Amino acid sequence: MTDNGAGLEAAAEYYDTHELTEDEIMGAEPGEPVAADSVMITTSLRLPKPVMDEVRRRARERGLKPTAIMREWIESAIADLDEPVPLSVITAAVAEYQHRKAS
Repeated sequence: MTDNGAGLEAAAEYYDTHELTEDEIMGAEPGEPVAADSVMITTSLRLPKPVMDEVRRRARERGLKPTAIMREWIESAIADLDEPVPLSVITAAVAEYQHRKAS
């Protein structure tokens, strides 16, 4: 049975315009509400090796994965100034300050 790729094209178009939540990917019950802030999107990012080496070093200092520390930095960079600052961002800023002060 062939559909000349129409089904594949339809699926590609759907997933180009819709995001899947982790629950949807992991097979959670359909129709269950998912909080918007729990939806995580994966993206690819190219960085120069020395920059990524520094990200890894800083993440190691704080006991985090590089992706977690990068997520903190991005979230703090786009934070709404009228909203409270997440504790993780404050902790990151304190650790960065202490590191710079010690250097």
